[in-house]
Amino acid sequence: MRSWVLCSPGRCLLVFLAAALWAGAGAPGPASAAGGDPLRFLVVPVENEATMFRQFLPVKKYLEQRLNRPVDLKLGHDARAAAEGLQYQAWDVAYIDPSLYCEIKNTSDVQPIAKLRRQGKDSYKSVLVVREDSRWNKVADIRGASLALGRPGSSATHLIPLSLLRQADLTLSDFGQVSTLPNEDEIALSVLVGDHDVGAMSYDVFEKYSSVGLRILKASEDIPQFVICAAPHINSRTGKRITQAMLGYTGGTKQELSFVPVQDREYNILRIMLKNIAGKDYLRYPPDTVKLGLLPLFSAITLNKRFTPLASYLSEHTGRDFRLVIPRDFDEFVHLVRSGEVDFAFQNPYVYLLLAREGHLDSLALTVSLEPDQPRSTFRGLIITRKDSSIRKVSDLKGKRIMIVSSKSAGGYRFQKLFLEDRGIRIQEAADLRVAKRHEEVVLGVYRGQADAGFVRESALKVVRDLVDMDQIRVLAKTPYYPNWPFAAHATTDPGLARKVRQALISLEDAKLLHQVGVEGFTEPQGDDLEQLKARVEFD
Repeated sequence: MRSWVLCSPGRCLLVFLAAALWAGAGAPGPASAAGGDPLRFLVVPVENEATMFRQFLPVKKYLEQRLNRPVDLKLGHDARAAAEGLQYQAWDVAYIDPSLYCEIKNTSDVQPIAKLRRQGKDSYKSVLVVREDSRWNKVADIRGASLALGRPGSSATHLIPLSLLRQADLTLSDFGQVSTLPNEDEIALSVLVGDHDVGAMSYDVFEKYSSVGLRILKASEDIPQFVICAAPHINSRTGKRITQAMLGYTGGTKQELSFVPVQDREYNILRIMLKNIAGKDYLRYPPDTVKLGLLPLFSAITLNKRFTPLASYLSEHTGRDFRLVIPRDFDEFVHLVRSGEVDFAFQNPYVYLLLAREGHLDSLALTVSLEPDQPRSTFRGLIITRKDSSIRKVSDLKGKRIMIVSSKSAGGYRFQKLFLEDRGIRIQEAADLRVAKRHEEVVLGVYRGQADAGFVRESALKVVRDLVDMDQIRVLAKTPYYPNWPFAAHATTDPGLARKVRQALISLEDAKLLHQVGVEGFTEPQGDDLEQLKARVEFD
């Protein structure tokens, strides 16, 4: 049986023996299925090669019957070689990691034709795991541990875990040892035998080993599954036939593999992570795209999960293609609005007032959210300390290290600033203020003792519950309520489109969709309240 395999000599031998075994068991060779040139199907493994070959052998046989041509199943151990293989047309169709797909798509016209569905799900989670008997229960506490990751091109074992660590304000330099292992099985085993304290893998692989002693420390949001893509040299007619065939595959293995339709835009969450973590900007927007800019209140992966359904809803109700723009920080968001690079913007009331008075934004609707347990079109900020802190009243904040989200954060600085000024404390002069950029980082800074106190939005405490032990956090004070986040149109946006968006937001009553976005709804702008807030704040 003819086969082209990109892998190390030892692994090549393993795959060769496995292939020989299955061939000996009666698996037909390509020539027995049909005549003509074989379809070269590349699979870049994430588990051990023998397992991946076994999973895709039924797919190979099925495609040979549906397409009436031989299929040459290839295992590409080296993701980089898989990408370079496009230069000399080494493969026709490939099953590849989402982040590798984004990288290849950036420089070549590969076409996504289907994505994996496993056990009824077309998405997956990446997880950080420890042994069942590990002393660690919160990801914020694992500084100094040894960490096992996958290769840099892997979404599940490298990119997404780095994003999870970033949410806990951790970088690789915070670990005592960091190792890169070839596949997820080896990562799981390294944690089980004690070679590493923490390991990164997909939830599917975790399930294989959970019964023998692994425990999840932190799980990601859902990420779109691995993608099947066609190489640029595959013409549209052939690509359509392959797509139809892939979508018709109904399984055949114990893991119930099948394939479902896919769109390139689903992988923008990976592109956002690649930009924010690795500095690789693969984000591209079609000419007619309507861009919705989001102030980065929380991590990019959290914001993408929440607001992608809203973007789809607005696309459906306006007939335009809405896509998210999630910048690194508050300053980049302000730059995007000032330069007219977004059509709509969702931001806190301070940033809105700052940009509205410059003539850039016009409020369309005001957010209604649980603050903290009651639906409100208003919200407030908190001043927090550790439970064991000597700070007992707000006057004790003088001379202390205080962590804020940003000087442009409403719930993470401006509300607390007004609250303290009303009590005769000019906190910017009375204390050592330190910028953390995100609410999670403020809570983490206080939790770890890097700051004596922190300013956060009240609802932020819900987001960090799986990062820190909340019993160690005490609320020192609560600010008054102020108008919630405005959803605004840019001054250059078509007024007709802005009216459609406003109507779509205010009439939105889909409880499931609202829950996904993390809000209770949208209401008419409260101009008077915003003007009263505007009269009180200082614009830096």
